[in-house]
Amino acid sequence: MSKSAVPAPGAPPFLIGTDIGGTFTDTVVVAADGATFAGKALTTHGALMEGVLASIGRAAEAMGLSRGEVLKQAALLSHGTTVGLNALLTDSGAKVGLLTTMGFESTLPIARSNKLHGLSDDEITNALKWRKPKLLVPRRRIVGIRERIDARGQIVTPLDEAQARDAIRRLVADRAEALAVALLWSPVNPMHEQRLAELACEEAPGIPVTLSSVIAPKIGEYERTATAVLNAYVAPLAADYLSRLEAAIRAEGFAGQFLVMAMGGGVGRAEAMARTPVHLLQSGPVGGITAARELGQRLGHPDVIATDVGGTSFDVGLVVNGELPRANRPRIDRHALAVPVIDIASIGTGGGSIASVDAVLGTLKVGPESAGSMPGPACYGRGGMRPTLTDAAVVLGYVERLGSAIALDREAARRVVGALADQLGLSVEAAAQGIVDVACAQMADLIRRTTVQRGHDPRRFALYGYGGAAPQYVGRYAADLGVRETVIPHLGPEFSAWGAVCSDLTVLRERDLPPQLFKLPLDAFVETLGELEQSARAEFDDSDGRPTMARRVGLRFLRQIHRIDVPIPPGPLTDAVIAEAEAEFRRRYETIVGRGASGSAGLVEIVSVAAEARVAARNQAQATQPAMQSAQPLRQRRAWFEGEARDVPVYAIETLGAGQIVPGPAFVESEQTTVVVHPGMQIELAAGGDLIMMPMPAGEVVPLRAGGRA
Repeated sequence: MSKSAVPAPGAPPFLIGTDIGGTFTDTVVVAADGATFAGKALTTHGALMEGVLASIGRAAEAMGLSRGEVLKQAALLSHGTTVGLNALLTDSGAKVGLLTTMGFESTLPIARSNKLHGLSDDEITNALKWRKPKLLVPRRRIVGIRERIDARGQIVTPLDEAQARDAIRRLVADRAEALAVALLWSPVNPMHEQRLAELACEEAPGIPVTLSSVIAPKIGEYERTATAVLNAYVAPLAADYLSRLEAAIRAEGFAGQFLVMAMGGGVGRAEAMARTPVHLLQSGPVGGITAARELGQRLGHPDVIATDVGGTSFDVGLVVNGELPRANRPRIDRHALAVPVIDIASIGTGGGSIASVDAVLGTLKVGPESAGSMPGPACYGRGGMRPTLTDAAVVLGYVERLGSAIALDREAARRVVGALADQLGLSVEAAAQGIVDVACAQMADLIRRTTVQRGHDPRRFALYGYGGAAPQYVGRYAADLGVRETVIPHLGPEFSAWGAVCSDLTVLRERDLPPQLFKLPLDAFVETLGELEQSARAEFDDSDGRPTMARRVGLRFLRQIHRIDVPIPPGPLTDAVIAEAEAEFRRRYETIVGRGASGSAGLVEIVSVAAEARVAARNQAQATQPAMQSAQPLRQRRAWFEGEARDVPVYAIETLGAGQIVPGPAFVESEQTTVVVHPGMQIELAAGGDLIMMPMPAGEVVPLRAGGRA
């Protein structure tokens, strides 16, 4: 493209979104006129910043500009990163020391019910199947401090400062690189935690300190302690990465806002996120589901099943009535969390997932082990020696290249899939088809668990398939579910990066409360709400614009354990407001438990309050408007469908016209991905540039012409 992509004087500057995936790092740049440009580069594990800069450079090339020219004229760069999650999954986080109330040193090692997480009903009763999360801080670096505050916030035992100083010095001598502080009842009275932070600053200057009363001011000492330790574990690495990335883009002239995606939704300033990096652990997948909600608003889909097929995983999230549900009991790699997390389920099934034969059962399995980006699948030509899902797709002829960066080696793919075929006693094509079948069945099963098992009928949802590999498989797993519509977004291969651009600047403040009946007077609640709103607003300045405030209360039935969050309107808390909030709570309760279940459940109590300040995203992207034209296939490609080889037409997506229908079997290629249209299916190019996939009408011959059906 020519340099017309440069904003004219007074026009909106560029907006940049980036996202790091397990295999690829993606960038989307939104130009002044609303046009979008994408860039994709291999994720550089061990040096993530290099992949980010390379992907920005690729997007700049598509605009006819240099990377520096784009960065200099960007108002913001919004980033989804896996740096914290990588530290957790690769055991490369900081050496952590934990200060806790004396007598509660075993709270973290006991791990409560997490050892049962993910087990079936039969396995739960088998102690040999129980597995606790990895202990991120060794028992010798968990130190009990003499102090005690009770549930009402009253000091029972004063803080022993001399003993605390000695404990901090011993942890530093034991090479602790970060400290976590999690005292009993600190959400009610954080005084002792705050004093320990001051002592740590005096005794160990420069060592980052995480207070549980700041990172997760919630009742429930195990979840709160685990969250504080997780934050301390990833803090040094995340802070170093974000500071180096910011320094690199500033050095190339970037003068805008540097924002980072949070796994609870929205984006925050990088400097704030560096202090609370636990919020970054799943920031990439949340970018994708945020983009799904944005696109759903445009297409009139309030209920969406968002599916992301990447190189290493398959992620599923829901948009329900235009909202992003949050997980009730969030966990990351079996570690409990006490911070907001958008509810996303994942399995290790992606393009790089390795296929093998189960040594015990002799059956074919796909994943969770992945080839990643280095060496990657054998077809990448980078030394991969084991068959992957992408290799199977290449053998079947479904895909020939991954963007302009990687031409795929079909002979290498046939070689590694052939070795697996020999073990199974199948032909190479049959083995490749088996790999695809198993992977798609695993994907469909996860969607059922995410929808049906949570009370949702997938048939009333639209299904969005995004990520670089989704267009190859979405037709298969969507057909198994009976969804009402399947959409492959225009920016699907870079959807999470676009979601980062679409995300509001968000500051959330929440706090658990001592339980009390949800009826007036609620003086302590009103006072706490005012403090939280003031704290959230204080994070914004005049350059951000005026934030809007949303308020929520956590309600539960008396003597029950789990709460449900419901919104409350701005203004005074009145009997009418309480009645409406309680009615909404009962409606949501019955959605989860069953119709009529709230009638006999009894009194309602309030247990938490939250205030969320938001400034709307400056999303100036415009949907593409394809011309009305009739495209013909560019060529034919030999591919394997339904047990036989066929010559299948290949179309270029940029040549399709709005409303044009392409019947399967067919391939539609873009610069970044390939859409596989299976026999019995068809796709239509929507006016906004998105592809709509649906079953072909029985007995209907669809003419290949502009304007839709004849």
